[in-house]
This record gives sequence, C-alpha cells and structure tokens, in this order.
Amino acid sequence: MQPDFLCALYAGKYTAQIRFIKKRRAGRNSFDSPELRFYSKRTTAHLIQRGETVSQTVSKQAIRKIALSVSASVLMLAAPATWAQTVTVAVAANFQGALNQLIDAYALAGLPYSGTSFTVTSGATGDFQTAIGTALSSPGGTTPYDLFFAADDTTPAALRTSYSSVVQVPFRYAEGKLILWSKYGANVSSSGSGGFPSPASYAYANGQVAIANPTTAPYGTAAQQVLTRVNGITYPSGSYDAKFTQYSTIGTTYNAVNASTGATAYPNMGFVAKSQVCNGAGAVRSLTGSYFEYTPATVNGNPPHDRLLQDAVAIRGRSGSSNAAVDAFIAYLASTDARNIILNNCYVL
Repeated sequence: MQPDFLCALYAGKYTAQIRFIKKRRAGRNSFDSPELRFYSKRTTAHLIQRGETVSQTVSKQAIRKIALSVSASVLMLAAPATWAQTVTVAVAANFQGALNQLIDAYALAGLPYSGTSFTVTSGATGDFQTAIGTALSSPGGTTPYDLFFAADDTTPAALRTSYSSVVQVPFRYAEGKLILWSKYGANVSSSGSGGFPSPASYAYANGQVAIANPTTAPYGTAAQQVLTRVNGITYPSGSYDAKFTQYSTIGTTYNAVNASTGATAYPNMGFVAKSQVCNGAGAVRSLTGSYFEYTPATVNGNPPHDRLLQDAVAIRGRSGSSNAAVDAFIAYLASTDARNIILNNCYVL
C-alpha cells in the first residue's frame, strides 16, 4: 500500500517523516487515526495503520525536540475533517435558511471534510444561471461556484446540457411549496382552492401584493401560474399589474411582506415559499394574518402551479476547489440527519 501523503516535522538538522496511509472503505476515502511510538537512542517512529508499519529512523535528540508538538500535529493532519477546504455555493433564496442549518450540522458530524468552510451566496435561480453560463462561456473561464442549489429542476439540467464537461449530473434535494401570506390584507384562508381573491371582487391597493420576478425566480413563476390558471389574471402585462410589487428573489419578496406594519403599509400580502414561514418542525408557524398553501390538487382543470422540484448540481474547475470536499457534502445531504433538516424546513422529499 502506498502512502497517500508525507508529513515532515523539522527539528534542527533532523527530520522525522511521518507517512499517512489512506485506505478505501465503502466507496469513499477515509483515514485511521495514527499511532506514533518513540523509542530510545537511535529511535524508530512507527506509524501503525491497520496492521501495516511505516518507519523512519531519527535520532533521540530530534525526537525530544518534536515530541511535544508531534501528537497534536499528527492528530490534526490525520483527520480529513480538519482539512482547510473551501466550497463556494450558490443557493436559491428559498433554501438559504435550510442550507445554513445543513452546513452547521455537517461541521459537527465528524465526517471526512466536515472541517470544510463554505462561502454561500443567495439569489435568484435565473440570475445564477446567467452568471455561471457567462463565466463558463468566456475564454478560459471557470465557474465561480462549486455547488448550485436551484429552485427548479430545469436550470441545472440546462447547465448540464450546455457545459457537460464541467457541470455534473443534477440531483434532487427537495420539493418546495408555495404560500400566499396575507399579513394585513384580504383573508385568504377562506378563499377556497383559489387562494388569491379575485381583483374583481376585492379592491386591492396599488402595490399591495408582493411577487417574485417570474423570469428569474421559480417561486415567482409558480405565483404567475396561480394567477393565470386559477384567477385568469395575466401577469405581467395585464390589467392588474399596478396591484403588484415585484422583487428580484423570493427572499426579498418575503422580507417585504414581513416588514409590513399595517393595512396601508404595502405590500402587506404576497406569494412566498413555505420554508420562509416554517416553524422548524415541518409546519407553518403562527403568522399574523392569514395564509393559503397551494397543493398539486386540480383547480379549474389544472394544478394551480407546476411542482417546485428543486435540483442541485456540482460544477468542476474553480481554481483551488476540492472535488472531494464538494462530493463529501453532497453525500451528507442523503443522510438521515440532513433529510430531517430539510423536512423540518417544510420541504417535501
């Protein structure tokens, strides 16, 4: 068995070399904790690794100089969970809170690469698609993100089709739900399966209803579909456009509704993600006002909106990135602990 890497500890003119042996188990890399033993005079430092011994002869003087620091150094170097890797992540705004919880739990899991640090950017799925595509299309360009959590399944698939040499096969991580939350507006809980009261029977103020950009935010697309299929409202470019205030992401859409302080503080209702009003135990928390949750049930002959199937995708090639660190986190997402976190944030698996 060949050593995976060599650690050199220097003490004056002497060098003690400690070789770590990597083994493969259940399809992934892992390391056993090493044991370092010191002997007198012309000493041999033995690293015991699953019955195999790698030795390096060093002098007693060198051993004395490094003995105090070697145990800590060995333990740090032997544990992949402590390696200083950084993963850059683009995440659709609806999933940002859940992702932060997943990253925190992963750091405490004691798994290979649990010591990885994450740089997370939240935004709209369509905006990320443009940024990634622009970067990969430029001469010699590389991805700014190692991992992309989209709010739909079509965007990762499109990136895979266009840049298959670096964009990996997408995978499903969750299914989202759309909520109409009326904080200080119309009572939407008793509106039947339609949810959104028709402007023909309810006098909306201009800018009263918040909606995410349907072009770049899949939750905005879902809201647009509800308006068209259930209420017969064209948005945008329809007769009721003035009643809506459009935001760039579902995150800013939720923030606008949440910030409303009263019946004339607009927007005071809007289409948001269920995960944004979740109580952390898989249900909608106690909200000011009323809300309506859209389901795949047929309304007027159609589902109120297409299912919010959310896929993620790994992208290779960023300078300084670690494919192993990215893949280790992806593997963690399939664990029971990770799935429970996602479910508790009001997603469907």
